[in-house]
Amino acid sequence: MAEMSTRAKGYLITMLGVIAISPDGLFTRLISADAITITFWRSLFFGLVSLLFVVIRYRQRIALLYASFSWPEYCVIVSYGTGNLLFMYSITNTSVANTLFMLSTTPIWAALIAWVFLKERVPLRTWFAILMVIIGILVITRGSTLGVGNWQGDLAGLFAAGVLASQFSLIRKMRSRDPLPVLAASGIFTALFIAPFVDPGATSNIDLVYLVMMGAMMLPVANALMYMGPKYLPAPEVGLMMLLETILGPIWVWLVVDENPGIYSIAGGAIVLVTLVINTWLGIREDYARAKTSPATEMA
Repeated sequence: MAEMSTRAKGYLITMLGVIAISPDGLFTRLISADAITITFWRSLFFGLVSLLFVVIRYRQRIALLYASFSWPEYCVIVSYGTGNLLFMYSITNTSVANTLFMLSTTPIWAALIAWVFLKERVPLRTWFAILMVIIGILVITRGSTLGVGNWQGDLAGLFAAGVLASQFSLIRKMRSRDPLPVLAASGIFTALFIAPFVDPGATSNIDLVYLVMMGAMMLPVANALMYMGPKYLPAPEVGLMMLLETILGPIWVWLVVDENPGIYSIAGGAIVLVTLVINTWLGIREDYARAKTSPATEMA
């Protein structure tokens, strides 16, 4: 029962986080600033608000908390900034649907990272899923070469998915620690790093309103929830929950700004999503089957 309770908690936390961040693409479409300016403001607002909660929670222990950071925390800080820049470049240079379809490949990246760096075995079904996802990506980028989207934006979204997968793997290494302090540091570091390349005064008032809503309200809640997910769920299952954003994000953009991703994007995205759902579902079934036959389960 304890295992089921932990898993259910992970699903609920991750699902709420994904729902909270699903309008991200819509807000980006409504902002007229360039990708690096959007990244600067959303990272700064997100980092400051998150840091405020860290200060409230840890008070006098905050200096000791940050002094205790080890290599996984520092890697998350760097990868957070890299992933945000790639995501923002992608979503401002191709359709929102294309970006989110590329991000949905995160479970595949997670499997490859585990195979290369952790020497974990990759099941045959996952290799087949990788092949099908590649086919789906090729269909999506075919549409971009025909003028619906941009292949460079598509590629940036694909690499952003790889960075996100590495973050989930790193966070599982520090599952006993609160992810909020490292997320706060990630946002502030990203803003400071790209600040020399940004003209803050060039941002319009309405853009700042949208950026405050994104960075100070939506992102702190969504990221805190989604980065708690890997503490309770394996990375592939977190990736499966992330597919919900791939469905909701384009719907928001279609309803508000009438952005049509095109038939190639829809067809390629469908191949990717169906493949990932089937592969992850089969993996979850295998995990449950192993858990039922393990000695610990039998003793319980």
